[in-house]
Amino acid sequence: MNRGDTMDREFRNLIAYRVSKNISQQFHIQAIMCQAIIERTNILRHISDGNFKKEEFNIEDICDKALKAVDNTHNLVIMFNNSPICAYYHICCGGSTENSEYLLNTKIDYLRGVTCDECMKNKESENIVDIDLEELESIFECNMSENLMNDFSINNMLKILGKTNGNRVENILVFNEKVKGNIFSQNLNLDSSRFGFRPMKIRFYTKGIGHGLGLCQYGANEKAKNNWDYEKILNYYYTNIELQKLDDFDLDLPLKNKKIFIDAGHGGEDTGYINSLLMEKEVSLEVTLKLKEKLEKLGACVSLSRSIDEYISLDKRIKMIKESNPDFLISIHLNKSKFEGVSGAEAIYYWGDIIGELIGKNILSNLKKNMNIKNRGVKEGRIYILKESGCNGIYCELGYISNPLESELLVDDKFINNIAENIVYSILEYYENNILTSNTKIDKI
Repeated sequence: MNRGDTMDREFRNLIAYRVSKNISQQFHIQAIMCQAIIERTNILRHISDGNFKKEEFNIEDICDKALKAVDNTHNLVIMFNNSPICAYYHICCGGSTENSEYLLNTKIDYLRGVTCDECMKNKESENIVDIDLEELESIFECNMSENLMNDFSINNMLKILGKTNGNRVENILVFNEKVKGNIFSQNLNLDSSRFGFRPMKIRFYTKGIGHGLGLCQYGANEKAKNNWDYEKILNYYYTNIELQKLDDFDLDLPLKNKKIFIDAGHGGEDTGYINSLLMEKEVSLEVTLKLKEKLEKLGACVSLSRSIDEYISLDKRIKMIKESNPDFLISIHLNKSKFEGVSGAEAIYYWGDIIGELIGKNILSNLKKNMNIKNRGVKEGRIYILKESGCNGIYCELGYISNPLESELLVDDKFINNIAENIVYSILEYYENNILTSNTKIDKI
């Protein structure tokens, strides 16, 4: 998502495409509006879980009615305990929906079965399927007896009641009527009354279409015809849910209320790595001050461990971070190697910090793409300041002071400014894609 984008501004066409594809456009608008909210909710859940993948589609495949349904439900999502639900749906339940345990082997409070009288009366969802037993054998990898003289009893249809000493059928039950074996074989033109039988086809009768979890589209349509609105329909098929509205991001202040702490490494007598051109403490402070300026312009609340060239102990830095209680911590450093040819940027996050890992990947990816700075990877590590601060964060090594080419670049104010720009963009990229943050207000309707 680009700066300032939110659900419907970014995903309006995608939601409408999915609605066009996944529900009949002949249905009542209220039922289609239910589907729009479902598709929006599922996209939101995938974004918040980090599992969202771009989907290619042709805009010509979007129906006008689907777009209308999306616009009529602008930014509405289905929530349970302040999280977007897994909004399951199916075409027709056949008379009742199912509890989640049936399909998912786990209890989900908002997926409880309900009756659906409309589907019970729906003859169009009834179907007949004939299956050859040989196909059934193959599907389930089982084998019927090869002895054709052994009978397969079919209750009240065909059942051998007795045989002679010569193993001929003496009497057979045919649809509850007792028939002598020789009469039966004559009527069917069998070669002998010494016979067995087995069924070779089974006819299945089905009612309903789909797995039966969540919203029943046919039922929703019939309820809409009876003046149910989308809210009432969704609350019927999903238990104890809330419909909530995602407000747009502030276009000018997309990081409003985000608290970010920037730790400029070293300072004072602690110079960090040095060479004839620069000191690590100076570069880390320059990057920090530019980051602060740029982040504050986007609405972030920024705290620093230092804003001048002074020594701050590691324990004092940690105390300052804890007092600030930030959403995210960035610690700025440079690296050094005994080999002059080693170059590039790397980032370290503390074990289990998924947000630190994701933002770190954003930073290195953008530095590589936009500034051709070698991406040395995001690593997991037990960095003391990350461990003790107790917040999400990343420890950035932005270049090698031991590399002559990188060292020359790091004294260039424009180069430093570009580094700061890319770090800010990377942070913004994460938070604007992670819609379920305090950056996005969610109002109940």
